[in-house]
Amino acid sequence: MRACFDTAVLVKAYVEEPDSAVADGLLGQCALLLAFTPLHALETRNALRLKRFRGELSADELSAGLDVMREDLQAGRLTVPALDHEAVYQCAERLTSRHTATTGARSLDLLHVAAALELGAEAFVSLGLRQRTVAQREGLRLLPARMPAARDPRRRSPRDV
Repeated sequence: MRACFDTAVLVKAYVEEPDSAVADGLLGQCALLLAFTPLHALETRNALRLKRFRGELSADELSAGLDVMREDLQAGRLTVPALDHEAVYQCAERLTSRHTATTGARSLDLLHVAAALELGAEAFVSLGLRQRTVAQREGLRLLPARMPAARDPRRRSPRDV
């Protein structure tokens, strides 16, 4: 299956976070196209370094996460696709006019969905509600099919009652 991933899912694959097991399972399902765009590269590396800044990762954990990502690129588990960046931005502009006022989608959400559309992906892998909504409205299959219970905004925790 040709699938594109949100950066947050990739981050969960490189460092231990809630839903890391979900991310690992999703990556295993979609081994045919793990497109690693320049946006993914910047966002993933920056997210890992922000975790270090916030004290959520040790220096060794940061280094290990970056090393595994580099190994995945070298081994071809992540692929750097040929991507017309102008077309991606034009698509994102169309997406914002169609969806932002009703979904609250952010620019980066739209850029990821636009890249997936421009790459001809069949599925979009995300745990973000706004991205998932835009991707679904644009005809992409969503993975996971259902949000994990802890992340589903419709589910209330016992604290909320």
